[in-house]
Amino acid sequence: MRYAFIVWFGCTTAAAGCTSWHAQSSPAPEVVARMNGGGAVRVQRHDHSWLVLRGPRVEGDSIIGMAGSPPGRTAVAVADVERIDARRVSATKMGGLAAGTILLLIAAAGIAAAAAFADSFGA
Repeated sequence: MRYAFIVWFGCTTAAAGCTSWHAQSSPAPEVVARMNGGGAVRVQRHDHSWLVLRGPRVEGDSIIGMAGSPPGRTAVAVADVERIDARRVSATKMGGLAAGTILLLIAAAGIAAAAAFADSFGA
């Protein structure tokens, strides 16, 4: 049970690394509306400062979400948004993770088989 948790934790942590920010070509309100209050967006304002909003939604002429540490309700006027990025899963990174995991499992199985084979003839 303990090893299953370690494997699960390792896989979920590694899979989280398979995401990256992707610039969105749609206007900011459309991007946020498609997310339906889930995920996170990275907003670049006209003054070139960046802000990450979690759970974003559009209210009136603003994009509202949680930002900062500790998290607080934050609003950015749509007129102040120069660029908006959304977090997406990278197929390339996920494929590399899957291939690496399979190779690791094959290597572990080979080492275990070799150890069992050596024990059966060494005893």
